[in-house]
Amino acid sequence: MHKLETENITMNFGSETIIRDISISVDQGELVSLLGVSGSGKTTLFNCISGIYTPARGRVILDGEDITGTSGHISYMLQKDLLLPYKTIEDNVALPLVIRGVSRDEARKQASEHFEEFGLEGTQKKYPKQLSGGMRQRAALLRTYLFSDNVALLDEPFSALDTITKGRIHRWYLEVMERINLTTVFITHDINEAVLLSDRVYIMTGRPGEIKSEIIISTPRSERQNYDLTDEFMEYKRQIMGILDEEKKETRE
Repeated sequence: MHKLETENITMNFGSETIIRDISISVDQGELVSLLGVSGSGKTTLFNCISGIYTPARGRVILDGEDITGTSGHISYMLQKDLLLPYKTIEDNVALPLVIRGVSRDEARKQASEHFEEFGLEGTQKKYPKQLSGGMRQRAALLRTYLFSDNVALLDEPFSALDTITKGRIHRWYLEVMERINLTTVFITHDINEAVLLSDRVYIMTGRPGEIKSEIIISTPRSERQNYDLTDEFMEYKRQIMGILDEEKKETRE
């Protein structure tokens, strides 16, 4: 049984179909990317998975249970870190626990147990403006994890970072994902990022958006140090670019 799967998800806004017959699956501990151009419906699919939207057709299944149209089961991290500027990092991270009814002191205690693991030790009493972009994203990811350690939906979480910072956080992200074994679905426009971080890549194209292809990355994530310099990495990149280029040709025709 898959940890998470969608079955033929279709979503309409008025008379327009945004995504059509989307079926994907994610197993425990996997990182699966949705890669595609803007407007192909990736965020709409996330909103259906998280329960923000109820699809016109299809189901969302988590651990064998139909959760279609219900929220609170799956954590969702947006592109912006959305840390509250007037709260310390400690209180920002602990917020999901407080919302669930945990006392503030106990929530802080539970959150603090993960600060070293997420590379945030020493930031507890600081405020978001005192942290770099990469550190804020680490804090946002920890907050997402504390909301639900079932499945995390990450919508382009590293796109606002500069190239050097993004490279560093990619390496850190691969390490921390191995430790916490978090099942993750990841939206990106970045082919390099998708190949470097993912176990599998779903390519979404078209309007309405559909799954065009699925690419399986064979090298284990634990063995991807300097992976972007290898011939295998470049071959995956060429394969994905070929699929996207073919879609452009079909669209023009």
